[in-house]
Amino acid sequence: MTPGLVSTIVLNWNGKDIIFPCLNSLCKQTYPYHEIILVDNASTDGSVELIEKEYGHVVTIVRNPKNLGFAEGVNTGIRNSRGEFIALLNSDATVKNNWLEQLVRKMQSSESLGMCACKVYLADREGILDNTGELFCRDGLNRTRGRLEPDTGQYDTSEDVLCPSGCAALYRRKMLEDVGFFDKHFFAYGDDMDIGLRGRMLGYQAAYVSSAIAHHQLSASSGLVSPLKAYYVERNRLWIAIRCFPLYHLLLSPFYTGLRYFFHLKGIFTKKGPASEFSKKSSPFRLLWILFKVYAVTLFYLPYLLRERFKIQKCSLWKKKEFEACFKNYGISPREAALNEVLSEK
Repeated sequence: MTPGLVSTIVLNWNGKDIIFPCLNSLCKQTYPYHEIILVDNASTDGSVELIEKEYGHVVTIVRNPKNLGFAEGVNTGIRNSRGEFIALLNSDATVKNNWLEQLVRKMQSSESLGMCACKVYLADREGILDNTGELFCRDGLNRTRGRLEPDTGQYDTSEDVLCPSGCAALYRRKMLEDVGFFDKHFFAYGDDMDIGLRGRMLGYQAAYVSSAIAHHQLSASSGLVSPLKAYYVERNRLWIAIRCFPLYHLLLSPFYTGLRYFFHLKGIFTKKGPASEFSKKSSPFRLLWILFKVYAVTLFYLPYLLRERFKIQKCSLWKKKEFEACFKNYGISPREAALNEVLSEK
């Protein structure tokens, strides 16, 4: 580990059409102690060769033999990095020149800080926010704070948050090592909430830095409402609850899941929310199949999840009281989780 160095990890999977603005913005960072690590998840579109040609002198390229997903892809990058701090940036995101400088300045202000979130706008919607950190429901589902809100200055104050979104974030390497890195079984979606929550449970804090600006093309790789995304989002929120929630909150979580399902069903009939958007492009029965698959796969992985739960709960400094405070400060209702708006297509 090199003190003060930031290792920025970018994942690439067939990103020939989106990744070059991302790398351009990283090459222009004002923070001087910086390495860029591109992890390729077995792309077949020739993007790696193009990246090597254009950026091979400034970017370290790590090739995975197959698509390992977000979580293990990031882990591969961390293992090949040297930085005291680990920055994550989606391949479909760009950042302002002082993005890293602002995040590192905040991170170095306190040893208790384990992660920093930034202000992320939608790339193609002027003044519309993508996220300013994460929120979560009592059944484990997470949603980004400020999502699709017009920026009227409501998030101009730097403050504590639950944890950052993995699309643009800075982590302290020590925190990642203490929690054991990202869980590769998550593959994609919810892994940033999982690692953020596990970091908080070990006593690390998270800060939102309003002066660190990024722009993100929302769900460019998987689509806003796709069967793949629906499966991983629902499965991984269940895994978060099983692994991280104290017993009291874990036993209550099915009640909140039932409420959220009710509002999803209502959304289909009232044409609101992601379930409605999904049913326009697919069948409501496809959603039932996805739910069946979620619970069947979770049952298969239950021995692993319970072993992980034992390890996480054994080390956790959080009990029922701390989780209650967390839900009070950073929680969303089942209705909010189910009926949050989705972007309309242009």
